Amino acid sequence: MSSTTEERRSGSLAIEIGELERKYAGLRIADPGRQSRLTASISAHGQQTPVVVVPQAPDRYVLIDGHARVAALESLTRDLVDALVWPVSEAQALVLSLRFEISCRRTALEDGWLLHELIEGHGQHPADLALALQRSASWISRRLSLVRVVPESVQAAVRRGQVPAQAAMKSLVPLARAKAADCERLVAALADRSISVRQLATLYQGWRAGDAEQRERLIDHPWLYLKAQDEIAVEPLPEPTEGARLETLMETLVSLARQVSRALRRGVLRQASVSQRRAIEASGQQLALLLAAIERLIAEENDHARPRHPGHDPAPSGPGSRDPHHCPHSEVVAQRGAPGAA
Repeated sequence: MSSTTEERRSGSLAIEIGELERKYAGLRIADPGRQSRLTASISAHGQQTPVVVVPQAPDRYVLIDGHARVAALESLTRDLVDALVWPVSEAQALVLSLRFEISCRRTALEDGWLLHELIEGHGQHPADLALALQRSASWISRRLSLVRVVPESVQAAVRRGQVPAQAAMKSLVPLARAKAADCERLVAALADRSISVRQLATLYQGWRAGDAEQRERLIDHPWLYLKAQDEIAVEPLPEPTEGARLETLMETLVSLARQVSRALRRGVLRQASVSQRRAIEASGQQLALLLAAIERLIAEENDHARPRHPGHDPAPSGPGSRDPHHCPHSEVVAQRGAPGAA
C-alpha cells in the first residue's frame, strides 16, 4: 500500500460520496425539518464537520456517523464529502459513536437499534458493551427491550419520521407491551400520515379507557376518533345560570356550617384563646343574622312564585314561608341590613 493510500485510510480527507457504504443509515430517525436546515446551512457555509468512516476495502469506506450530512451534500449535487477516517473496526467505531454521541443526541429507541446491531450483527456481549459504554447493565437491557417489544412495522414508521420518537416512547411502547397486535394495526391505520405526540397520546388514552368494541373502532379509524375528540374539546360549555350559581353557593354554605358544627362539638371553642373566642362569637352572631335574612328572602321569593287564587290568601307551604315578622331577628336585619353584606 502506498503512503498516499495509507494517509487516505487513516486521517481526514475528501472522498467521493460514491465510495461510501451506508449500511447503518437505518439506525437513525429521519427528521425532514432538521435535514432541510442542514442542507441550507451546507449550501450557505459549506460542510463544517467531517463525517466519520472506517476502511472497508480499497477505495471503500463504511459510513459510521454523518448520514444526514451526506444526504444534504447529495441533494446539493456535491460529489465529495469531508471525512475523518478511524483506523478501527466497525464495531469499535459504532461503540465510540454511541459513547461520545458524535452527532446529534440519540433517542432511547435509536440507542436500542445500535445496541441490537452490535449484539446481533457484530457478536458483542451486553456486559462488554456496558463496560465499554460506561453504562449500567439495566440501561443496556431497557433499551434492548424497546427494540424487542415494538413491532418492526412500527419501528419503520418511527425511522421514516411518520411517528415522532417521543410519541413512540410515551404511547406506542406501553401499547405494544399491552397488546402488540393493536399497536401494529393502529400505526397501519394511520396510512402514512404524520401524527403528533399529543394526537398519539390521545389515541393511547382512548384505547386504555375503552372496552373491546371501542378499542376496535379506535384502531380501525384513528383519524375519525381524533376528529371527534377535537370537536368535543372545542365545544363550549354552557354558562351556569344564576340559579345554578346560587345552588352551588348554598351547598358550599351548608358544607362549611357542618364543618363549624363538628369543630364546636369537638370542643375547639374551649381550647381557643380569649381573643379567638370573641372573634368566633362575633362571627356566629353575624352568621345568625345572615341566615335569618336568607330564610326571610327565600320565603318572600316562594310567596311571589306561588300561584294566587281570587279571594283567597296563599296558604303557607312550610316553615320557611311564615310571616317574616315572626322571625326573631327580622327586625334587626330590616333596620341594620345584613352584617357583612356589602
